[in-house]
Amino acid sequence: MAEKKHLEIYYIRHADRSGTGSGDRPEFDNDLSELGHAQGRALSERFAGMHFDAVLSSPMVRCVETCSYALAKCPDRPPVEICPALIEKGTPAGYLGQSLSYLSKYCEGVVSCPDIVYGGPEQYFASETKADCMARAAALNDYLRRRFNFGQRILLCSHGTLGNSILQTAVSLRREEIADFIFTLYYTSVSKYKFSEDGRERISFANDISHLRGLMGNIEDKL
Repeated sequence: MAEKKHLEIYYIRHADRSGTGSGDRPEFDNDLSELGHAQGRALSERFAGMHFDAVLSSPMVRCVETCSYALAKCPDRPPVEICPALIEKGTPAGYLGQSLSYLSKYCEGVVSCPDIVYGGPEQYFASETKADCMARAAALNDYLRRRFNFGQRILLCSHGTLGNSILQTAVSLRREEIADFIFTLYYTSVSKYKFSEDGRERISFANDISHLRGLMGNIEDKL
């Protein structure tokens, strides 16, 4: 019997961020900290040799930097698509990140996502309720299903709060199960879920930081 194919999604929360911006962008759009760069280097080892068919990132600098690390040792890295729908819940309304030329200083090969995944330029995300964030996350997962094919592997890099909503809406949880599924996503944690030809949704693992084992003495207070 032929093996069923899956659309595999790897979700990364960005690496640890610094306390301020760089001076030429808002303070909430942070660089990575020194620890974040160390986490990024560990992430590059984890993904060494892996193939991704597409990479989508939040427009925040810390996510774009994290993507650069994640892809550093991949043999055939795709462009990093900047997707405003991956921006963190609570980002001030109207802020869509920096230009592609600016972001290219932090990651080679950034492009715009070819589609409006959710809402439009007027619909960003400072005043989102939890229900609004869940609706955005569900739209992101629906978009991935429509755009990509079984047998492909996609990388997303975004944030902690939105990441919880993305994982929750990736699988068919009953209402009473959702509260038990909310947890803190650690910096550079990797979660994997997949959509299958048989119609089933599966979370393979969530919030894994095994690649940070060598740093654990330095990061216990930063998870």
